[in-house]
Formats: sequence, C-alpha cells, structure tokens
Amino acid sequence: LGKPGVFYQLAGEQARLIDDVTGTLPPYDQFIVLGPDHPQRVVDQIQKETGLSAAIVDVNDLKAVKIIGSAPPTSSTPLLKQALISNPAGNADEHDPRSLIRPTESRLAPAKSGSIGEA
Repeated sequence: LGKPGVFYQLAGEQARLIDDVTGTLPPYDQFIVLGPDHPQRVVDQIQKETGLSAAIVDVNDLKAVKIIGSAPPTSSTPLLKQALISNPAGNADEHDPRSLIRPTESRLAPAKSGSIGEA
C-alpha cells in the first residue's frame, strides 16, 4: 500500500512489540520474543504493592519511546520520554530490561530562598 505503519495497524500491538534475536540472552537468542502480556495490570500491581510509580516501555535505537503501561497513567510521560529517548539501556547485548528513572532535585521542587549555594 505504500503507507508507513499499515502493517502494524493490521497486525496489532503485539506485532509492534516483537523483538528480534539480536543480543538476546540464551536461550531466547534463538527465538522471537513477544511483548509483555497485560502491561497496565502489571504496573498497577507494582504501584499498589510498592507505592512507587512504574512503567513498561518499548524503546529502540531509532529514538522511539512507546509507553505501554504506566502507573499512575500518563503523569510521568514527558519525564519518561525525555529520560529514555537516547535508549540508555541499549538495544543489543548491553541492554538491561530494568531501569530506574527519577527526577533530579531541581525538577522536584523550586529552590527556596537561603538554600545552599545561593548568594
């Protein structure tokens, strides 16, 4: 058809989430790995049990970040995309399926008068 993305529209979200065999740990280096089942349910459970925000994302080396599930939903989308756009976990054998992302102090709250380093 010559239209970008039509295959994934027809094949569905799981087709978009398939990872190829490059850099995957054995025995999965011989198989295509499907995307996660019930990602929103998983992050909701993580938040419920730990009190921490959580997200399941699909990131690649083409500067694409897809948030598959997040708890709380959408509140951290800009921070996640900014933190992951450079694909810090990698896409080959250097990747780690887990990443901890947290804002720096300057992003948490504005500086107060009389704080350290203020003249």
